[in-house]
Amino acid sequence: MPRRARPGRNVPTPLPIMTTSDTIVAIATATGEAAIAITRLSGPNAVAIAARCFRGARNPAECGSHRILFGRFVGADGAPLDTVLLSIFRAPHSYTGEDIVEISSHGGPAVPRAILEALIAAGARAARPGEFTERAYRNGRLDLAQAEAVASIVRARSERSLRAAHATLGGDLSRRIETLDAELVALSAEVESRLDFPGDVREAAEVAVLAGRCEGASASLREWVNRLPSARRREEGVRIALVGAPNVGKSSLLNALLGYDRAIVDESPGTTRDTVEASIWLDGAEVCLTDTAGLRDSSDPVERLGVERSELAAAAADLTIVVRDCSRPEAGALECERIVAAASGPAIVAWNKSDLRAGADRESAGAGVGIGIAVGVAAEVETVAVRPGGVDSLIAAIRAALPSLLGAGAGAELPATSVRQEALLREAAEALDRAALQLSAETDDVAYDLAAVDLTEARRALGEMVGRGVDDAVIAAIFSRFCIGK
Repeated sequence: MPRRARPGRNVPTPLPIMTTSDTIVAIATATGEAAIAITRLSGPNAVAIAARCFRGARNPAECGSHRILFGRFVGADGAPLDTVLLSIFRAPHSYTGEDIVEISSHGGPAVPRAILEALIAAGARAARPGEFTERAYRNGRLDLAQAEAVASIVRARSERSLRAAHATLGGDLSRRIETLDAELVALSAEVESRLDFPGDVREAAEVAVLAGRCEGASASLREWVNRLPSARRREEGVRIALVGAPNVGKSSLLNALLGYDRAIVDESPGTTRDTVEASIWLDGAEVCLTDTAGLRDSSDPVERLGVERSELAAAAADLTIVVRDCSRPEAGALECERIVAAASGPAIVAWNKSDLRAGADRESAGAGVGIGIAVGVAAEVETVAVRPGGVDSLIAAIRAALPSLLGAGAGAELPATSVRQEALLREAAEALDRAALQLSAETDDVAYDLAAVDLTEARRALGEMVGRGVDDAVIAAIFSRFCIGK
């Protein structure tokens, strides 16, 4: 077996320190009508630039850190723009590690824009998306995992996702990585010592212990990764697709669940040609509902495209609601059975129009095609979408499914983790599996050098989660997804 090059000692790469003469500016609050807007400056000349546009009892340039001044803000022509509060945060005791000035003014589209233009005219540069947080990262105020958590906090849509993001910002994820890395450092030292002193006699039992430690570290990472889908649902919402044959009442059920008319309802089959999406909140969790086109064979190319999108929505859903018609229990039976079999998550069968139940027993009709007893069906309920309280049983079934989808219990303790970080966790686990395989080989010549390379790969992947050795292009891509002003 060919040998890979022996790695050198893995010394953590220090955070790059940002050296720039630029002072950046951006409106940090959302646009539109609001009581207050905040315009933020950061850089070596932040205080001096702000002072050129500020008129008050005190000169900002003469003030220390963490001071708030009251006064007027003027434009390049000296005309007053607004009455403001000007907050000063001196380096290094600021969010970015540089001098920061924040100007609190009236909201609305006109005033913040005029203040922004005045500051640019006074010498500031318009900030790129995420550039304030990027400077905080490069100046050592945050590691990369914490920086990504800032974006998670801004995007948080529930209390659960907000708690997870704050845990990462507070260093929870970074501490987990530090603990794992310390274990890998010890492992690497023991493996490389066998390369440095090949003459030492090593018992097979000692090598087996090393392999077991690699396997244990990999198992810990894989358990973490396996719990991430639940954590992501807490952050992004639980996706539920309503599928079924045409005219079984999917759109009516969507409207009833929402409490208002979101989808068009008509007696003609095939009314819904595309997916219709809306959200509700249940027990503190966002539930993203998708109404889909009816499942049937059609010669209409537009309707066929709608059916394809229905199948894609069901495949991507965390939970599928299969809508059946009690008055026509045979309608769409085979299509629904296929959807349930292909679904990645559990399904709930909603027997709609139960007030119009046909003479035939719907349970027998369902069992006849396997839908009533299909693997993956979590519950069967009866609904009447057009009557008050007619979807209470369906809401109760969705509520009952949420704890397992959201990872109630230990899963709720996970810090927020991005898709990039999840991929790195998988890389580290795979590298540790390879190292364990090299160390557990039944041969007198254990491939210590190969195991050392794999351990180095695992440490590299974990290090990239917090920003060690990350390519500048990756960093730029991460912060480009932030909003301007953050």
